[in-house]
Amino acid sequence: MSRTSRRTRAAFGMGTVGVLLAAVAAAPVHAQDQGRRPVLGGHRFVWNPLTETPFAQTHVRNLTGGGKFTGVEFVPEIDLGDGRVLAPIRGDLLFAELEFEYMHRVQPWLGVWARLGGIARVGTDTGALLAQGVTAIFGYDIGWLFRLYHNDRFILSGIAALSDDGVTDVNLLRWVRGVIAETGDPLVSAGPRLRGRTGLRAGWGINESWGMQFKSELGYGESTVLGSDLEWLWDHAVSLSYDLYPAKDIPLGFTLSGASRSSPREGGRPGVRSRDFALRTAFTASGSYLIALDTSWNGLDLADGDSVGLVRAGLALQLFF
Repeated sequence: MSRTSRRTRAAFGMGTVGVLLAAVAAAPVHAQDQGRRPVLGGHRFVWNPLTETPFAQTHVRNLTGGGKFTGVEFVPEIDLGDGRVLAPIRGDLLFAELEFEYMHRVQPWLGVWARLGGIARVGTDTGALLAQGVTAIFGYDIGWLFRLYHNDRFILSGIAALSDDGVTDVNLLRWVRGVIAETGDPLVSAGPRLRGRTGLRAGWGINESWGMQFKSELGYGESTVLGSDLEWLWDHAVSLSYDLYPAKDIPLGFTLSGASRSSPREGGRPGVRSRDFALRTAFTASGSYLIALDTSWNGLDLADGDSVGLVRAGLALQLFF
């Protein structure tokens, strides 16, 4: 990717964010909606990172977390001949993430958001560092959420979004192999990853205590792995939430979520498919803010038939205006 192309992408991203900020400045303020979490059927919904939100509600939020990849195969099994086999080398990788988002309610049926964030992966020992290297991804996500249908208990919204990540990968083993094979593979590779997507999000307030959310998105763009071909992307998720506060007067809520994704951001290999299960525990007494603890397990299925597990935890803060 040329330097001119990277500058063009950066200028486009900054210009689009500028347009969003201008729309925010010109948009009317709905005082009656400020400071309240979304409600359907008496149930106050708890935002979660898998299904996200179908509500055009002004808020700011941040997420800080980390975890560990387990069962990562750094070097595959090698047949040395004469019946001798070198066993595969496996190990662990540390994972860290940071994310910040602002969504603004432009109209009762329309919201815009801008999101900044990044992730990093690094080996936990010398072998992991040599074989896997260090990968850092930082970028932005901008989008529009528009309400399609809404009644007292159900909401259906559509989204259109664009994301662009800067991917930097430092891999000593790849560089050494390139030297041996005379392929010229770089020690440090860097480049952008542009993706566009559209889809549907829905919420159903069953009663004051129970609620459900759904998400189904389809996209197209560049792969997580630098230099790979363009690919189709999909992301489907569902969550069930339970709030103890209305019935038990206990200010705790729980959201259990499941998702299936292609080429997840944290994958870092071609052909990755992800199966995710997450539990969010949140303080639910306030209608103006949320404090939540996330725990999740991600099973990453690789194209070569191998699988990698990612156990993660994070702290989320969200403030509604």
